[in-house]
Amino acid sequence: MIDRYTLSTHHKVLEKHFSAAFKDEFIPRYNAAPTQVLPVITQDNTSHFQYFKWGLISNWANNNKMSPKLFNLDTETLSKKVSHQKSLKLHRCLIPIDGFYVWKPFAKKRAIPYHISRTDKKPLAIAGIWEEKDDFSEEANHTFIMITQHSDDRMTPYQENMPLCLGEKDIISWMNAGTTAPEIEEIIK
Repeated sequence: MIDRYTLSTHHKVLEKHFSAAFKDEFIPRYNAAPTQVLPVITQDNTSHFQYFKWGLISNWANNNKMSPKLFNLDTETLSKKVSHQKSLKLHRCLIPIDGFYVWKPFAKKRAIPYHISRTDKKPLAIAGIWEEKDDFSEEANHTFIMITQHSDDRMTPYQENMPLCLGEKDIISWMNAGTTAPEIEEIIK
């Protein structure tokens, strides 16, 4: 599971890299964690960063505080579960990050943290999906979940999964509302 990442790149660099503007104040994050409100770019508003809470809330939950929250969703589950198909079609998003943390086990109940990032220090675009749900005070609650995939050969010694990092061509397709289901399937494979 990926449960920590960083986003400390200067906001002007992020705006240029993602061709999107910050409406609200940008606060660098060196330890972004689930349940925090973090910037994302949604496919229906690609010109601005929006702040959503990391972690989807179960639709069947009666109490937000007691609800199990999903922070990661692996590509296999995403492809198979009907419950995520609407979000996959209509609510795709990009999660901007500098890097993410993995913990390599080295002894019983002990692990060493590693920060994984690009060698050129450019930001990464991680695939995600988001939801809007009315909370119990009848206000809209926006949440997102990070999509993960099986680790490649370089990451396997550290962790079994990693974020689904999108290349430039995949970013365009991922954020395009006209992208077909087979094209989305190809991206997540």
